[in-house]
Amino acid sequence: MQPLPPLAELRSFVSVVAHGRFNRAAEALHLTESAVSHHLRRLEDALGTRLLARGHGEATLTPAGVRFHARVREALHLIEEAVGEATGGHEGKVVLTLPRSLATHWLVPRYPRLYAGRDDLELQLLPTTRVCDLEREQIDLGLRLGAGEWPGLEARSLLAERTAPVAAPALAAAWCERGWDAMASDHRLIMNATHPAEWTDWCAATGRALPPGARCTTLESFDLVLEAALAGSGLAIGRTPMVNDALARGDLVAPFPEWVTGPDRYCVVWPARRPPGRHAVAVVDWLTACATESSESLVGR
Repeated sequence: MQPLPPLAELRSFVSVVAHGRFNRAAEALHLTESAVSHHLRRLEDALGTRLLARGHGEATLTPAGVRFHARVREALHLIEEAVGEATGGHEGKVVLTLPRSLATHWLVPRYPRLYAGRDDLELQLLPTTRVCDLEREQIDLGLRLGAGEWPGLEARSLLAERTAPVAAPALAAAWCERGWDAMASDHRLIMNATHPAEWTDWCAATGRALPPGARCTTLESFDLVLEAALAGSGLAIGRTPMVNDALARGDLVAPFPEWVTGPDRYCVVWPARRPPGRHAVAVVDWLTACATESSESLVGR
């Protein structure tokens, strides 16, 4: 029989292809980037052919790598399934990818409902701003914001994203008392670098003008924007459902009544060629229930 390469080398190869970069593959495998690189070098030396073309930390398949990867990926998947069936270790595991801010400020606080009476289910989150290839990376589910149509994926619409300015209670009260024009020139607006047009979009939708003399602070992510708003640093654009809990607790207040509904919706998606199993279906049902409650919580605000 033909000697087989070590399983660790094959897993490193498949992971590098899935993630496109050695450092991301190493992180996913809980290895060092050097270890992954050594695995790939030994595998290619043993096969006597180059599987990957390397450049600037990225890796792309060679023609030989394309052929080899198609077979090896499927073989590893079958091995993992067989081990899971034999041990029961992966039977209830569901992998879900989603934006980090959505995981932190909306999903994780709702875990108790998911796990109530479900000792057989394990939800593994993959928080990232990268658009993952669910089929290639063997990810069960994803949460995406968009029009609801993605090639190769089935989607269930969950809830719309809505935006409005929010602030800490004392600052929000001042905005209500003095009004938009007076406060916008004297207090800071917090800008989100990942959504640079959000203030102009909200102003246009509500018939307001952004004062040319407004003082602004720009932060790199919604997480930082939210923390700055909670600390009373200024008025920020709040995005549902991430601000729902802070509004419900009274930690943030929306001083203006207009919530603007954007064109995109949060959807749960899965590969069209790999329908969700029963544990993934349970997660989809939980997400749907959470979304319904979040939508109802903003009615009247």
